[in-house]
Amino acid sequence: MRLLSALILCLLATPVLSQVSKISNVIPRLDINGQIVDAHDGRVIQFGEKYYWYGTQYGNTNGFTKANKYVVYSSPDMMNWQLEGNLLENAPKGVYYRPHVIYNEKNKQYVLWYNWYPKLWNGQFGVAVSKSPAGPFLIANSDVKVSKSEIGVGDLGLFVDDDQQAYVSYNSIQNHQLVVERLNEEYTASTFETSDIIAEHVEAGSMFKRAGTYYLLTDYTCCFCNFGSGARVYTSGSPLGPYRFSSNINRYPGEPVPGLTDGKLMGNKPYEMDVKNELILTTMDAGAISEVVIHTFTGNRNGQCGQVDQPSVHPKIAIPAFEFYAANVRIRPEAVSIDTLGLSNKLTYRFSYKITSDVKVKIADGFPFQKLSLLEIETNNPKGIEVFLAGEQIEKSPIIPAQQSYVMELSTRDGIQYIWMGDLWGSATDHVKGHDFQYWSKPLRFNSDGTIQRLRWTNEWEIALAK
Repeated sequence: MRLLSALILCLLATPVLSQVSKISNVIPRLDINGQIVDAHDGRVIQFGEKYYWYGTQYGNTNGFTKANKYVVYSSPDMMNWQLEGNLLENAPKGVYYRPHVIYNEKNKQYVLWYNWYPKLWNGQFGVAVSKSPAGPFLIANSDVKVSKSEIGVGDLGLFVDDDQQAYVSYNSIQNHQLVVERLNEEYTASTFETSDIIAEHVEAGSMFKRAGTYYLLTDYTCCFCNFGSGARVYTSGSPLGPYRFSSNINRYPGEPVPGLTDGKLMGNKPYEMDVKNELILTTMDAGAISEVVIHTFTGNRNGQCGQVDQPSVHPKIAIPAFEFYAANVRIRPEAVSIDTLGLSNKLTYRFSYKITSDVKVKIADGFPFQKLSLLEIETNNPKGIEVFLAGEQIEKSPIIPAQQSYVMELSTRDGIQYIWMGDLWGSATDHVKGHDFQYWSKPLRFNSDGTIQRLRWTNEWEIALAK
């Protein structure tokens, strides 16, 4: 009995076997024959012991030709990729994009949905099936109707829920309206049960579920743009919505103000903040904020040069009040303290609960000057913060200059992780479109309230895959 108990304890203590894979975003991904992987705007998904990378092969074209074709690569470790071949056989001539494959547990079939155009831009969906994840796939229907078929359909994504019910998220061609629809039991057609229009003028939507919340990521149309699209996050408690906008994790929230986080109170040029402007504080890593300390410079008072009738040498120092907002809801501090020093004022705001989303900071009404000199902003987050001046740049500057392709779900030693994928159009040094790089993010970071932290560029990273 003791021997059995010891054996059980030993088994429980044995770590889950894992494969440490290295991911690089700065060198081309090669197949096992040394050729650059040419698979774009699709997905990477695990079936059994292998990972399958489905994508559109563009070769040396501009991407708008009938030479596009679907391919699939497989790998045991996310690093060594083998070209399995073409997905579709005897496909009608057209322009093909966005291949996505899911598995139907009920009938043991792999189902491919794809977007194709007999003639640009007469968009429609096709569905093909196979008994193997590597195909070939046989076309079941080359013109699958969905609720927006009459105005043309474009980019799509597929999602299978915990109950094995599948959904397609897609945008129309006209106005690029984004919706989600439930599929039939075979995953080969729409039931026409659909969400409301979630957003317009967007494309490349990707769905996943985490901790009971459904996430749908998308952003403005990009069309092979080399500056990249953003990644708007919409969330819901149901796959058909209603969905609520959370944030854009692939756009800077404004102009960076690094001087306010360099740890120096004096010796820097103070940052002159217009009273009408707003600052955004964002955490450097997963963590919360329950205290914000703002240091202001006292030297922004008006002078009295030439005012011979002014008996006071200096006017009184004006100490501002600040307002805080998270997700556009005002957050009121539990306590405020002010320490007046010789050259600065230290304003400490303490909150009764931890703020896990971006914090917007604005100067409260009543400050008598047009500008305020700021020296430093600190929080209790040990990882530090970044400070941005809010403004137009939020709609202009993607952090990762890529067009979103998919959010990859990976089983790892640390549980399920989510990897953001995007095509870096125009990145190939040999100018061959099929050789353009694809960016794979480090695992997305989630705050305690379920919001996703902003993406950050990473050259290389490692992940321990569960085996």
